[in-house]
Amino acid sequence: MLFNRIFVRICLAITFLSFKTTAQIVLSHPMERMVFQRNNANQGTITIAGTYLSEVDRIEARVVPKWSGSGTSTNWTVIQNNPSNGYFSGTLTVQGGWYQLEVNAYKNNNLVDGKIIERVGVGEVFAIAGQSNAQGGAGVSTSANDDRVSTIDYTDAYSDYNRLPIGFSKLTGDSTAIGPFHYVPWAWGRLGDLLVQRLNVPVLFYGAGHGGTSSDQWSKSSQGLPFDGPDWIRRDHGAPYRALENSVSIYASLTGLRAVLWHQGESDPDTFFETYYNNVKDVINKTRENSEHSDLAWVVARASVNPGEHINVIIGQDALISGFYVNGYSVPPVPNVFAGPNTDQFQGGPYRSDGIHFDTYAGQIEFANAWDASMNNDFFNNSNPMMPSPLLAITLACSPNNPSSPITLTVPGSYSQYYWSNRDNTDNEARGRNSSGCCNYTFLPPAGYERLNWTTLPNTNSVTVAPARFAASARKPSKKTLFSPIINLSTFPLPTTPTITTSVTQVRPGESVTLTGSGCNTTYLWSTGATTNPLVVSPPATTSYSVQCKTVYCSVSSTPKNITVSSCFPNSLFLTNSVANTQSPYQSKQIIQSTQKIQATGKIDYTAKNRVELLPGFESKNGSVFKATVEDCN
Repeated sequence: MLFNRIFVRICLAITFLSFKTTAQIVLSHPMERMVFQRNNANQGTITIAGTYLSEVDRIEARVVPKWSGSGTSTNWTVIQNNPSNGYFSGTLTVQGGWYQLEVNAYKNNNLVDGKIIERVGVGEVFAIAGQSNAQGGAGVSTSANDDRVSTIDYTDAYSDYNRLPIGFSKLTGDSTAIGPFHYVPWAWGRLGDLLVQRLNVPVLFYGAGHGGTSSDQWSKSSQGLPFDGPDWIRRDHGAPYRALENSVSIYASLTGLRAVLWHQGESDPDTFFETYYNNVKDVINKTRENSEHSDLAWVVARASVNPGEHINVIIGQDALISGFYVNGYSVPPVPNVFAGPNTDQFQGGPYRSDGIHFDTYAGQIEFANAWDASMNNDFFNNSNPMMPSPLLAITLACSPNNPSSPITLTVPGSYSQYYWSNRDNTDNEARGRNSSGCCNYTFLPPAGYERLNWTTLPNTNSVTVAPARFAASARKPSKKTLFSPIINLSTFPLPTTPTITTSVTQVRPGESVTLTGSGCNTTYLWSTGATTNPLVVSPPATTSYSVQCKTVYCSVSSTPKNITVSSCFPNSLFLTNSVANTQSPYQSKQIIQSTQKIQATGKIDYTAKNRVELLPGFESKNGSVFKATVEDCN
């Protein structure tokens, strides 16, 4: 019995290893811990994409809740049949929740490979903006405890497009960044816990707040206008607005977005309320332009303490939410702006050790609780979330005669800017840098993040390149940026040019001919769709046949061969063998010579322009039907 158990385990191990070594698909989308914005019916669309390394004809996917009650499983669903251009891509509609994603690939109903993404979600996505009480800084930070709270663990003060990684991490510990700009969790980890426990869906935060910034600086930077300010606000890199632009136009294109959470006002103690209103309205409008989502929701906190309260700022914030009407003077509310918390109510040492910042655990608890209370059912029911954008399509063409650069990739459609990636950023290229009043921070994207380099290849809609791992992105005039799937063409075998030989070049109706391909280093694919070689065919009429030599991504065709179907042959015929049934006639524009034996059940006609010769050995048995005619044929 012990031997049998060992034998079974060895067999299972060999079977498992055999399956793994023949793994033939690579998933590139979604990434681990990615959260897709749900709609107001608690549904979201998960986009699934990757590369096939061998031929597949069907891709299926399903989700399974990570634990009981964390979501609703789906059935296996076909997301694409017969993928082409080197990649597969499709979507799966899913209820809000936290899931394991499973993807299977098939060929002729046989499982080729299967892949799993351990954590992926449909839930709520937010971009945080404002100043230091939004960004965080010196002092404590409150980690998320729930596994369903995620972020981008990366920060870069330069907001350089080429540096921005794509990847997601749990918002844990006191040093996790909230990318693309925040370098600490601050109080957002606790807010994430409160939201996921109340909503029972995962939450993803983008961080775009910038400490020490005024509404005027936000307004002018969003418009690309110059402004005065300290050197640590990198005006030359679009700060403070650029990180928010990247959040709503780049990252939210991939995940979708519920709202911008705005906490700012401490740097505007002397700003007239209507000026504040107009400054922030400029930023709101620019995010809606950049995201191409005209009613992108904003949640505006009432925040002004520095270290005392400033009613002018609060009036400006209230005007954004509900308008301002006094003695016939009015300022209309900005549509789709919702009331955030009044954080001015929390003052003093227990909450703000310096009188301004929520840099204590007690302060961050109240800060997060107030944000959670403001994001009530009214907000979720009446805000209109921005949903993820579809991935860019890419077409692939190959040139076997150009082996150094055999691949041509093209993005269909018209965009204002194109970017291609054929390599990852080096550590130096990928390293993000940021600083606070006390410290400098450097961040490398964590393992598993995509750190695509967008600077090596030409910025055109089509590139001809050597084998590599590729991705494309395209930017619209609005700055909204779309991404293609990542296509791994690092291994790109090229086919050789095949030739065809035929057993004959002309057959009578109903006869067959053998086609033989040669010179192909991989798989033959005939113009009939057949893959066997040689191939026997019975053409119903005169037909041209060709054969492709086909790799997974590339093919090259032979010169076509024409098979004539006609009983009238241009050359003389010498006929042998037996005729046992009714056959198509033999016709020649020259001579027919025959030693055939016409059986009693046989029937055959000969027609020749010059003569018909029945040579010794020819026989027509009693009961057969035989006719010979001397005349031309067509």
